[in-house]
Amino acid sequence: MICSISGEVPTDPVVSPKSGAIFERKNIVNYISTSGTDPINDEPLTEAELVSISTSIPTIVPPKLPSATSIPSLLSTFQNEWDAIALEVFSLRKQLFKAREELSAALYHHDAAVRVAANAIRERDEAKAALEQLSIAIGNGSTLNINGENGSQNNPTSVSSKAPVEDINNARDELFKLHKSQKPTFSVKPDQQVSIISKNSFNYPFKKISTLHFDPSTKDIFIGTTSGTVAKYNLKIPQEQLSKYTPAKTTITSINTVSLEQNSEPILAYKSKFIIDNNKKSFPNNHSAKVSHILVHPSLKNLYITLSEDNTWSLHDSEKETTESLLYSSSKFPNGIISGDIHVDGAIFGIGNDEGKVQILDVADGKVISEIDVGLKIVSHIKFALNGYWLVSLSKDDDSSVIEIIDLRKGVVSHTFEGDNLQGFIIDPSSSVLISYNEENKIQLYRYIKKTKSWSKAIAEYSLKEEDGNITQIELITDAEDESFKENNEIKFFVLTDKSSIIEFELSYN
Repeated sequence: MICSISGEVPTDPVVSPKSGAIFERKNIVNYISTSGTDPINDEPLTEAELVSISTSIPTIVPPKLPSATSIPSLLSTFQNEWDAIALEVFSLRKQLFKAREELSAALYHHDAAVRVAANAIRERDEAKAALEQLSIAIGNGSTLNINGENGSQNNPTSVSSKAPVEDINNARDELFKLHKSQKPTFSVKPDQQVSIISKNSFNYPFKKISTLHFDPSTKDIFIGTTSGTVAKYNLKIPQEQLSKYTPAKTTITSINTVSLEQNSEPILAYKSKFIIDNNKKSFPNNHSAKVSHILVHPSLKNLYITLSEDNTWSLHDSEKETTESLLYSSSKFPNGIISGDIHVDGAIFGIGNDEGKVQILDVADGKVISEIDVGLKIVSHIKFALNGYWLVSLSKDDDSSVIEIIDLRKGVVSHTFEGDNLQGFIIDPSSSVLISYNEENKIQLYRYIKKTKSWSKAIAEYSLKEEDGNITQIELITDAEDESFKENNEIKFFVLTDKSSIIEFELSYN
């Protein structure tokens, strides 16, 4: 038998019922008096719980204590000191073992943190370099080298460009710096549950809404109708009509807001003319067919691009006189123009056609920079993400529909969302949440996981009730500058239905 504390053969051995270890009685009694626990497993232990062990060696009664000056007394003192040292050494060894374990864990966490930081820095530098290359390529008017095709061979511009090239380039540089400094993030953890909840529903007195424009920065809604009436609402006071007028009694085909006399005013597109702010400014439609889209520059609000069903496009300046407002107009495009969007830096814009392609064009002169092949034939909707290097497209054919995330830096489709009868989508300011809807009025939410650099399958769904009507349009309410988004990841959106109602939704996190 060996004492678990001193490592010597005990003269009065006892065993602990908590650990089953053997100790010299005086050693364990001294330890219990200071710590109250078993020295082996640190469980609570009292002196009364110790169990004595009988030995075959006959017990010899020690003599009475001699005087302190005797040799036996000194030997006893040395023995007591030795026992105390043994206890201290045992405690120190335990503390050393625990310290080693804690140090090992701390070093592991430190190494992991260093690796994470190094990966983050590397990803940041790669993204920075890619964005700078994209910006330089746009500024030089060079091809984006997507799918190995150079669209510069097809530059159908029939009117010499009078676009303010220097202003566009300066705005591009400023917007690039702004988006680089903003870096909106979606900080909800990947394992958190996300759900779509309905918040509000508003019915508007318009039976035949032809087009709708929403401004996320001001929360203004502009509703255009087939009778030529335009009405303005605001989601902060959704039931109060701010203005309503009928500048022309014919269908409004597209609506947006532009700068006029340094003020933001609605611009209405009719089949034969454009009207800004209730006839404050009116000029003929330079296209031979109706205008389907008005794309406004993100910072130079006086510049806007019109896309027409006659397969042409034009650049305009709302602040110039009517005869000078047309800066250039393209020749007829060989394929049908279906959709369009302007890049967040304002230097390029995209057009989706009916031949399964998205063309990237230079805003300053309308030259085709590149062509991107998408999954299906009819490119019904495209959108540049706020991160500057993603283009999201929705394409369809008779039997299928697909949403694709296209990486403009590499010229490849990085992810595909397949679905039945997809009709539209939105993407949030952080470029991490994509929300789509289909013909069956089912809303689905997808999320980008930065750690794995991949998109999830649909993690949340919401189906409209039959009495709500059919979805005709979806719009993102949240803006990158909203404090609720920055602080609480609040993401809101709304859908317009064919029953002239707007239903507002919000994401909930658990």
